[in-house]
Amino acid sequence: MRSPVGGHELRQLEGNAEKIWERGDKWVKLSNVMETTATELAAIGDSSVHKSKGTDKLAEMAAESVDDLKKAAVRYDETGRALRKYGNALDTAKTWLRNNMADVEAAELAYQSAIDAKADAKSAQDSLERVWVWEDDPTQTELNAARDAVADANGALDSAETKRDELWTAFDQVFEKWSAAYDDAVEDIQKAMESAKNNDGFWEFVDSALNVIAIVMIVLSVIALIIGAPLVGLLGMVLLGLTLLTVALTALKFAFGRATLSDLAWSLVGLLPFGIGKILSKGAPVLSTIIRSGRGTVTGAIRAGLPQVALRRPTTWVSPLRSLVAPVRSWLALPRPGMFVNPFRSLAMGGSEAVQVQNFLNTMRSSQWGSNPAVRDFIVRTTGTLPGRGEQILNVGLWTSFTANDALGVAGLQPDIPVLEDIQVPWGR
Repeated sequence: MRSPVGGHELRQLEGNAEKIWERGDKWVKLSNVMETTATELAAIGDSSVHKSKGTDKLAEMAAESVDDLKKAAVRYDETGRALRKYGNALDTAKTWLRNNMADVEAAELAYQSAIDAKADAKSAQDSLERVWVWEDDPTQTELNAARDAVADANGALDSAETKRDELWTAFDQVFEKWSAAYDDAVEDIQKAMESAKNNDGFWEFVDSALNVIAIVMIVLSVIALIIGAPLVGLLGMVLLGLTLLTVALTALKFAFGRATLSDLAWSLVGLLPFGIGKILSKGAPVLSTIIRSGRGTVTGAIRAGLPQVALRRPTTWVSPLRSLVAPVRSWLALPRPGMFVNPFRSLAMGGSEAVQVQNFLNTMRSSQWGSNPAVRDFIVRTTGTLPGRGEQILNVGLWTSFTANDALGVAGLQPDIPVLEDIQVPWGR
């Protein structure tokens, strides 16, 4: 059941207001102790005042501890005050709901019933006034009664609507005041950490790790455009592992209310290239397979071009030997393409290995057997499995988009996704 104007769900709020206030109060009192202790430590650190209270080493350690203790006192004091303030707001909201939620529900049900009663009374009046040729005309008493029933139903509906609107308005005000108090508490606690300049080290580590991972992924993505097989496969696995780690760390932040659903969604976007890559590369040739098949085709072409052995023609007597060394000739003529490739061609071809395949086919085409029908057919068939013009444009767009997304994440300029930006685990509500 939701309020008709504010759209807020009618429900009891979570959280123990008394415990939240008590926790905040304890933190405020603890901050006072920290502040007093810091002052005393500062005095101890001044050897001219407290020469008799400790050694020089103790004075040095005391002086070093003052700054950290004062920062902690600031954070605990401001956080505690924010919790106490929110605890009071939560208690006010929960008390109102406890006293009035049943009345709001009853008023809403009474309003809905009054709507139905008005509809029934109007329907009965219309039915009475609509007289068929085979029916008797209604009496004036019946007409008056029907009219009075409609009037009564209208009056009851107005009364029910007034009471229902009053209660819903009061609920919206209570809910919005509580919601604003929660947002203020979150903001005040964040400000407390900023004022103290001693934010939680673990989460700082997580944020730093995410930034480092993002930079490494960008660098490896560029390297993957330059280095082909056999290292490209290893790079792909490393990139996938880093992407999964990014998702896991962002999910951890989301679970503890330190990231929005928008942040989590953007981290999941990083997994898309691997799924899209599998779809686009379906049927794409593997370099090792192409090299083996290409050399086999050239070997066959070499053997097919050898003359048959004839006893009367001494020049043919070496044909069996030439047939035996044909694989060696094809291996020498068709060396494995270099590991480093043109990165711009890798962008269009969807990866460095596809460029290596392309380079190998060019080597076959320019060899002395390039005009052989079997070799030409192999080149044409293999070329057909490589990305066409449309797929090359798509590859460039995908790589540019996903890399730009990583770069924006590093720069902190990644846009929030509408609707998802406001969804956050209500930690502490």
